[in-house]
Amino acid sequence: MINNIYFQLRPKSSVKLPPSLIPPTIDHPSQSILKKSSINQDDHYQKSIKNGDSHHHHHNTSISLNNTTIEKSSWLVGLRNSKGKYLTSETFGCKINATGTSLKRKQIWTIIYNCQNDCVYLQSSLNHYLSTDKYGRLKCDSNEINDDCHFQLEYNRNGQWAFKSLTYGLYFGGDNDQLHCFSKTPEWWSPHLAVHPQINLKHVLRKRYAKLDDDEIHVDEIIPWGSDAIVAVEYLNDHYCIRSSNGFYVHKDGKLTTNQTNETLFTIELYKGYLTFKDCDQCYLTAIGPLGILMTRNKIAGKDEQFLLEESKLQICLVAPNGKLVSTKQGIDLSANQYERDHSSIFQLEYDDEDFHAYHIRTYDNKYWKIEGFNVQATADKRSLETSFQIQSTGHGHITFQAFNGKFIVPHDNGHMRVMNDQISSNDAYFLIKFINRPFCVFKCDFGHIGYRNKQSRILECNKSLFTLFTLEEPDDRTHCEGIVYLKGSDGLYWEILNDLSISVNGCEPSKFALELCSSHSRVIIKAPNGMYLRAEQNGSKLPEESSVLIVGASGIGYELLKSLVLCRFRSIGVIDLNTIEVSNLNCPFFISSNRILISADDENNDEKMSKTLDQYKLIHEIILLCDEDFDNINEILNRKSIQHMKVKFMLEHTNTIKK
Repeated sequence: MINNIYFQLRPKSSVKLPPSLIPPTIDHPSQSILKKSSINQDDHYQKSIKNGDSHHHHHNTSISLNNTTIEKSSWLVGLRNSKGKYLTSETFGCKINATGTSLKRKQIWTIIYNCQNDCVYLQSSLNHYLSTDKYGRLKCDSNEINDDCHFQLEYNRNGQWAFKSLTYGLYFGGDNDQLHCFSKTPEWWSPHLAVHPQINLKHVLRKRYAKLDDDEIHVDEIIPWGSDAIVAVEYLNDHYCIRSSNGFYVHKDGKLTTNQTNETLFTIELYKGYLTFKDCDQCYLTAIGPLGILMTRNKIAGKDEQFLLEESKLQICLVAPNGKLVSTKQGIDLSANQYERDHSSIFQLEYDDEDFHAYHIRTYDNKYWKIEGFNVQATADKRSLETSFQIQSTGHGHITFQAFNGKFIVPHDNGHMRVMNDQISSNDAYFLIKFINRPFCVFKCDFGHIGYRNKQSRILECNKSLFTLFTLEEPDDRTHCEGIVYLKGSDGLYWEILNDLSISVNGCEPSKFALELCSSHSRVIIKAPNGMYLRAEQNGSKLPEESSVLIVGASGIGYELLKSLVLCRFRSIGVIDLNTIEVSNLNCPFFISSNRILISADDENNDEKMSKTLDQYKLIHEIILLCDEDFDNINEILNRKSIQHMKVKFMLEHTNTIKK
């Protein structure tokens, strides 16, 4: 079991690739179209489904069933039963149960709709489909869909969901490991959306986005731009709150309030494949009038009540070395020529991890930065090699931009952005980055969300299943050159460093933190006032995902050791058989690459043999897919009889070694 995880500060040199703190969110594809709801005698809704069209970031995909292509769309959710336990798909054995206490990878299910069958499929995190037979026995071990996988989605007045077998007419339910599908009455599950809470809320019919406008939310934004367009969807005891960018709650009457009440709580349903929010009076959220005021009105869901949750990509402002903001205010050319912030000086970072492994930078009018000769212009309509840039942090909140041709962006004397130098010779290429659409932040690493240790403690830990909102506060202009931010809790107290180098939210005065953008995946590093960086640690030791293991002479070790290492959350594991020079006994769907060599751990004096072996060494990378929590710590693994004669060496960032 993973023990308590807390923050520790380490020197800058120890930072390699930090965990994701502001991760990419989940794009939900456009959903299926549901037939009109009907209320049966059991006082719950029964809805069948028909497929809809694609919208914006959301898209439909297809699956093949009996040589027939079926259009489908999906949502990622966790499902809690009446005992408060999450439906769980176990990694090994493809077993399912209802024992999960929090929403993690194994508790996330994909609910897939299609129009041909008017049904829903439940897909586990292992891409297996839930099925039942005529006796109510459940299985979740197949990648193929058949009639036994067909379920019909139903709702009750509390927003809970039930799954009825379309083939056998019985309901899915149960508790612990005694799950079944033979109930004649609905067994209810509470849906927990598996989305990053910071989103853009889009009204489907109006094709407009919600934004903060004084003490109301108006659905009239064509493009979600700036901090006002950020909305947080907060999960709370099977209900949801909608919070504006200033942290206020959306009331059912359309006003914003500082207090969380019954009138600010909503349940969720799917109508025609889109999300609907229902208040305590069974009325659905919609946009009213020419301003599109967000409030509840009708008790029957229709097109006016349909919403989409879309990813909120990171938006920034850039301060050039001349102290002015980079913008496109003068036209298509990028130039640092203004002090006041407006839409033309805000840019959206879109990381491309498939084709170019670089950032593409979008402007307010939906154009991308592009290299035109020696100039940088906002003229591209779509991504390409010419629109890709590498972003590197240089410390103190500053970054550099390197174009696809290896040259850096440097402001000219007149403020125009030019691509000229292969190397940086001065600070002329350093831009101060300001995070615009993160008035509040939700931080997350590979262990979970950052939050308070418990209700009585102000210490921050990063193993929480539910997120905590922190305000990102800008200091006055005098400290802008330092890239300083203040991080504040909801009660007005600030982050501060304690004597043991942990982080507490108990400061009456702000402490100077800095956010530094990583070169990939829109991740950030948090730099503390003492010049060191925040790292998530387990029991005071360095993180397993920063460690690497190479086992040599592993021909007899087999699957058990690999499984054990994975269960301890190691993300870089290599195995070499000195006799066959092969990766041995890989009976799991590991990701294998040969991109780097870490360390050998056996027969260290036989350099000649090891040098020949290392040339063919394959690294098993990113095997986080098989993480579990069944083992306490590393020492337990080292004491296992199955690896008594194996030598395992753990390479940490400072070349510290733990050797059996």
